[in-house]
Amino acid sequence: MNTATPHERALTLAGFEPGAQLLGFSDEVLAQGVALARAHEAQGAPPFGTLIGPHLRHIIEHYEALVLRPFVSEVDYDARPRDREVEHCPTLARQRIAALREALREGAAGDLDDALVVFTLVGVEGQWPLATASNVGRELAFLASHAVHHFALLREHCAAHGIAISPHFGIAPATVAHARKRH
Repeated sequence: MNTATPHERALTLAGFEPGAQLLGFSDEVLAQGVALARAHEAQGAPPFGTLIGPHLRHIIEHYEALVLRPFVSEVDYDARPRDREVEHCPTLARQRIAALREALREGAAGDLDDALVVFTLVGVEGQWPLATASNVGRELAFLASHAVHHFALLREHCAAHGIAISPHFGIAPATVAHARKRH
């Protein structure tokens, strides 16, 4: 008996492969981070550690929390090392992102349907621990969206410093799709 919803059946008929699409999206987002770090390695590049570095470190460490998690069924985004060296060294940031991309290609995150318990602190002062149910695929979607959000904060910096970025850098995929439909 086919338990897929009509929406899921339509996507399957259209050749949509959710796992491949999600991994591809994650890879594209991480590739934008590599390009951003590389742009700050060039002679005369704007400072990396004041704005770009902290955002890239934050993105990298969130991905690492999922991809390199010590317990297969748990992820804790708040237990990040907050490695300040990554914030100040674009080469190190680029290397860490390259390692994440390779790990994702090799399946290190696990099966996208694998169940996870996500631990985090909530409350405006981080006063309450929370555990929620999720899965690897949902968390990869979150991480890509989270990275896009951080990239949105960096668009103006890139434009002001002449850093070449994708026209869709820092723009939510749904916003890009909506704009495409309007034109």
